[in-house]
Amino acid sequence: MDAEGLKGIQAQIASLAQRDELKKVGVARPYPLEWDSVPYPPKFKPPTLHSYDGKSSLNQHIYYFQSQTSNVVGNDAIMAKLFIGTLKGIEFDWFRSLPPSSINSWIDLETQFLYRFYEDDTEVTMDKLLSTVQRKEESVRDYIERFRNLSLMCRAGMPLPMLLQTCRHNFLDQVKIRMGAIKAHN
Repeated sequence: MDAEGLKGIQAQIASLAQRDELKKVGVARPYPLEWDSVPYPPKFKPPTLHSYDGKSSLNQHIYYFQSQTSNVVGNDAIMAKLFIGTLKGIEFDWFRSLPPSSINSWIDLETQFLYRFYEDDTEVTMDKLLSTVQRKEESVRDYIERFRNLSLMCRAGMPLPMLLQTCRHNFLDQVKIRMGAIKAHN
């Protein structure tokens, strides 16, 4: 057996030992535990990747991620580890809540991510813009930024005063109460 084969066996043994230790303390991963011990290819330098925080285009994030990781396509473990490192906030919490063994390939992770967070960002209609409300966990600043970005993608256009009124109208009730726009319910 050559040195490379021996290294592979040692990595598998270490992975199995780690799996048993993680099971004992109740830690479960949605992907195979062996992925944690998959080494980066020789001379591989992880690319600088943009984080995804739910504010930008999901399609752009996936496209950018794949373009930056094209040298490891086909290596599910490396692709998944790199992608997980791009998630923040609600998106990272979603990943952490996935059931054990629910991800077995990069395609599984990509598919579940797109299914959970996909919004058709190809064209924003007036109806979509009017129904864009502040999310429960979203800060006022983040909501305004998301609303503004959507308004820029709306071909129908809307006068600025109407945009501002729509944005304010779609704040969470507790924000409107603090602004004095509505009265608190007693």
